[in-house]
Amino acid sequence: MSELQPIIHHGTLAAVVIAGHAIISDTLSKHQHAIVKAMCLYAIEIADGRLPGPYSDTHAVAYAHTAAATRN
Repeated sequence: MSELQPIIHHGTLAAVVIAGHAIISDTLSKHQHAIVKAMCLYAIEIADGRLPGPYSDTHAVAYAHTAAATRN
């Protein structure tokens, strides 16, 4: 992944993903951080070709909620 992918959560820039790395805002609650972290993973998996793209925040949130549901 060489392009910068902004991660928008609840209308606010929550993270950016570039070159397989995520930089996540330190102002998020624990729950929001977990969701944004999964959204970043989704962006990385698209960039790596493991998931079909293109990236969208809506699909990333759905991915994050699915991931959280399978963990419980």
